[in-house]
Amino acid sequence: LGHDRLWANDVDARASGIIVNTSGLIEDVGYSYILEAIQAFKINVVLVLGHDRLYSMLGTHFKKQAKEEEERKKKMEEEAPQTTPQSSSSTLTPIPKLIKLPRSGGVVSRDAAFRRASRSQSIKRYFYGDILPPKSPDATNANATASSISPTTAATSPLQYQFTPNLIETPIHSLHLHKLTSLSLTASLLPVSSKQSTDPIQITTLPSSEITSKFQHSVWAVCHPSAVEKFERADAASNGGGKKARELFLAGVAGFVVVEKVDAEREMVSLLSPCGGSLPSGHMLVGDVAWME
Repeated sequence: LGHDRLWANDVDARASGIIVNTSGLIEDVGYSYILEAIQAFKINVVLVLGHDRLYSMLGTHFKKQAKEEEERKKKMEEEAPQTTPQSSSSTLTPIPKLIKLPRSGGVVSRDAAFRRASRSQSIKRYFYGDILPPKSPDATNANATASSISPTTAATSPLQYQFTPNLIETPIHSLHLHKLTSLSLTASLLPVSSKQSTDPIQITTLPSSEITSKFQHSVWAVCHPSAVEKFERADAASNGGGKKARELFLAGVAGFVVVEKVDAEREMVSLLSPCGGSLPSGHMLVGDVAWME
């Protein structure tokens, strides 16, 4: 993963560590995402802020994991008696320390409507940037920010944004849409006796005929060219036996686009892009996120 390469080459990063802020989704797949993040980033301390249920769920999981790791250690010692305790313990998965913190007084949980509005605002900021303060000849503060704009000024002045996104037209046949079909826990999070029979990430590639108006306003992630190259090379190495979804999903994306229009007659797709020019690649990761101005 990228952070492993960062820590291997950056002394300061290895010394300082990282802080991972997870989402507020803890149900079903959201809980799996939290466990996956703990394992992927090698988290050694988990802070649970004012959520009794999540604290209990993680505590139960870590206790079960500690028991399984102990059984694994005994099994390793029985199979290789000459193995030293230090070498056997180094191969075990470390159990994070779980700490519960109280929630500050007056803090309330954000409802679904607030989270939707916040997500929509974040997507707009990705394409347009922040709102620039209006330029007026009688401005006395040259360091004014968007937060200092008065309601009267904002109402009489047109809003100006940092960036201007571009509309790109792309032929449908040049696009390859990959949709996530299943996500399971990695082998390190499975019980000791269980084995991973398939790749934890499964995707399906949609045919061009399925790129219709139903994707209007969808947010697509543009795969990085290097990830696409590895993805195609994995398929060639297996003689067409299947491409590795992880080559796309575990790699950084080149950016995001929004489907503005799908013209079936012209077989063209209009995409809102944060920058002009051609797309880095025609491979897109498709989810359920939609955005409309």
